[in-house]
Amino acid sequence: MVDDASGLVVLSGESTVRDSLRILYRTAFKVAKLVIDEEARLVSKDELVAALEKGFGDMPLREVLWPEGSQSIGTMCEATLPFPLLRIEDGFIFANEAARELIGQSSIKKLGLKEDTSECAMLNLESGEFALVEPLGYGFFIVKKLDKKEVEEILETARWAAIGKTLWRYLEDRGLTIKVEEQSKKGNIPLSWKGLEFGFLMCRKTRKNQGRTKKKNDNSSVS
Repeated sequence: MVDDASGLVVLSGESTVRDSLRILYRTAFKVAKLVIDEEARLVSKDELVAALEKGFGDMPLREVLWPEGSQSIGTMCEATLPFPLLRIEDGFIFANEAARELIGQSSIKKLGLKEDTSECAMLNLESGEFALVEPLGYGFFIVKKLDKKEVEEILETARWAAIGKTLWRYLEDRGLTIKVEEQSKKGNIPLSWKGLEFGFLMCRKTRKNQGRTKKKNDNSSVS
């Protein structure tokens, strides 16, 4: 179970579902490469979780996730995968069949993603629906169609992020020093969002005249 040139975790056919899932959870990836008899396919964390819930945790991946006739990865456009997946390489976007069916070829061409993109992107589909494109690392992206509630939550988070950044710049432009601290101190403001704690906001007036005052006092003592 080592990383290959793509940076993905490589799983062998003899690895159990439970062990493979444990290793994948230690990484930031949601997919891994399963190699059996010199053939390869991508398996998702969701597939492994589903297999574990069905009681296959101690069974080898060869018996659980490698049906007869399974296709190898080859190029992304030819891969048969159970989830929508994109890969960006040398400026070109490769999409598997599930991704093309979900968001359409025309929407894929509009994506302005780069291989090293680390932030999620929301895509407006021709149908009027929205999809979330989430980076997995090393040029891989997973695509998920969003329902109305999910879109509203993402837009709300983005709106508050914009408000926070704008207010931060506004206060700094007016001579205030602002930073986020891990420990609570007198006058600091707790930062939280939907039950998650993000430290404490410190906002203080910048002491611009401190140096001038000290110099003035030094001159007075000489006289």
